[in-house]
Amino acid sequence: MATQAEKINKLDKEIALIQKDIYVIKNNHLKHIENDIKNIKLVGYTVAIGVFSQLFMLVKDLLL
Repeated sequence: MATQAEKINKLDKEIALIQKDIYVIKNNHLKHIENDIKNIKLVGYTVAIGVFSQLFMLVKDLLL
């Protein structure tokens, strides 16, 4: 049976591993997710400009 000190030591190690995982997620994965969102926004804006341009051309042709 493990002593109180061994249990505390094990918990300290587990907490250190959890902190390391949180650090990796915070500093690595979130940066990649932010870049992906920026790319998605860029594509969305590009499509919106294309649709708006086509709508403008349609209205121009209907009025002339």
